[in-house]
Amino acid sequence: MTSDPSDSVKSVPDQTSSQSRWRIVGFLLGVILLAGAVFMVWHQRHAVTTALEAIRHPSPWLVMLLLASVAGNVIFTGLLFRVLLSRYGTVGWGEMQAVIASATLINYLPARPGLFSRIAYHRAVNRIRVIDSTKTVIQSALLSLFTAIYLIGAALFGGNHLVTIWVIVTSPVPLLIIGSFRTGWRIWCLAALIRYVEFFIWAVRYYAAFALIGFPLSPSSSLIFASVSILASLIPLVSNGLGIREWVVGLLAPVLTTLELSWGVTAELVNRAAELIVIMILGLLGMAWLVRHRRAIDPAQSPDQSP
Repeated sequence: MTSDPSDSVKSVPDQTSSQSRWRIVGFLLGVILLAGAVFMVWHQRHAVTTALEAIRHPSPWLVMLLLASVAGNVIFTGLLFRVLLSRYGTVGWGEMQAVIASATLINYLPARPGLFSRIAYHRAVNRIRVIDSTKTVIQSALLSLFTAIYLIGAALFGGNHLVTIWVIVTSPVPLLIIGSFRTGWRIWCLAALIRYVEFFIWAVRYYAAFALIGFPLSPSSSLIFASVSILASLIPLVSNGLGIREWVVGLLAPVLTTLELSWGVTAELVNRAAELIVIMILGLLGMAWLVRHRRAIDPAQSPDQSP
């Protein structure tokens, strides 16, 4: 008995439609979780009065540190993907930064469209195959997973002993630097080093966010919050860990600190607000840069070009 070729053709759109529905469900779930986190903080507003007072009179240095660290995360993510994509094509430094910033902003929409638009852009402009771009996404996630496991273990083992933590967390750095000069290991070691540094920038973000509500974190707690938050952002159904990060950080707060759950959620909401501000600015600038870049390399797309 022969199969009808049209059946396989029909199954492709059906599968794509199913995946899109699941991504939209994931986005809605993230929005619901975020709304729940906001409601919980409002419901227990008397318990976080001190935190809210601290936010009303924030330290300018802490605000600058938080905003700068968010921007630093975007920059280092761009560096990471430029290194990983260098095996398959050429992407300019500024171009990669613009693509990552734009994609991060678009990812706040349902179904993570930023990821797919970035892959489509590399295919159309940089001539990088979809399968190759997809490989770099998986490789980036694996680097994040391994780094998070290592840093969480280091933080738990070192505890409050700063010298112990410093020795453990810095020991891979010289090895990665040396490996980045070896031909066979260069790309992998350089990519791992970039992602490793990015985790520390995330740790700075959490230190600043918690300090803004009046509770500076220890180095070990900052690393754990950063690592767990990044892992939460890897969950495929939700965009940028929307809603998930708020609850994960809130639930960890009583475990790692003396704060209640609502304080942890408040700190993450501060972090999220800073992220939205920076990503909005960088994303719009990135989109404008890409439009201008495309017109520069393809004048036929310019509206001023006569037919």
